[in-house]
Amino acid sequence: MNAQTWSDALWALLALAGLVLAGAAHLPARPLVRASRLLRRIEASTVGYVAVLVAWMWLGWHLFAR
Repeated sequence: MNAQTWSDALWALLALAGLVLAGAAHLPARPLVRASRLLRRIEASTVGYVAVLVAWMWLGWHLFAR
């Protein structure tokens, strides 16, 4: 196995974990907070809003600028 295969497997595992957590947040008993509610709570302050904006910019630059 080369490094690319390991990297792809890790990203697939992280995506699967994200899907499982998102699904668990929508269960009737809801032990987890939904991502939209968490994001709204973070963006309620100016510092949080700027942090989310910078994070989106960083993510966009590193994923789509290549």
